[in-house]
Amino acid sequence: MSISSGMYAADGSFRVSIVNGSSYTGLYAADGSLNVVTSNGSSYVGAQHPCGALWVTYCGSAPTIGIRAADGSLNVSTSPYYLPNTHPVTAVSGSFVVTTPGAVIPILVP
Repeated sequence: MSISSGMYAADGSFRVSIVNGSSYTGLYAADGSLNVVTSNGSSYVGAQHPCGALWVTYCGSAPTIGIRAADGSLNVSTSPYYLPNTHPVTAVSGSFVVTTPGAVIPILVP
């Protein structure tokens, strides 16, 4: 199995293309990977973004409670730190933004 196209990487994880959701992309990228939009966890979003991609929450190395985040998106993690209760993914396009779902970080201006 080639890791350069299709939905699955050689290690069995989902291949994902990270998109910003500003225009319609659909669920699948041209190379067969899944299009995903990273959720910031600030409000409920559900499973699918209006652009057709899946909403995901990147867990990094943080432990998770379930396969879905509180905002309805899918919890995902990347190699080498595949976490229990997350979907293992391999990013083939774009990069994940590490967020803390539900956290509000104030910016103080002097």
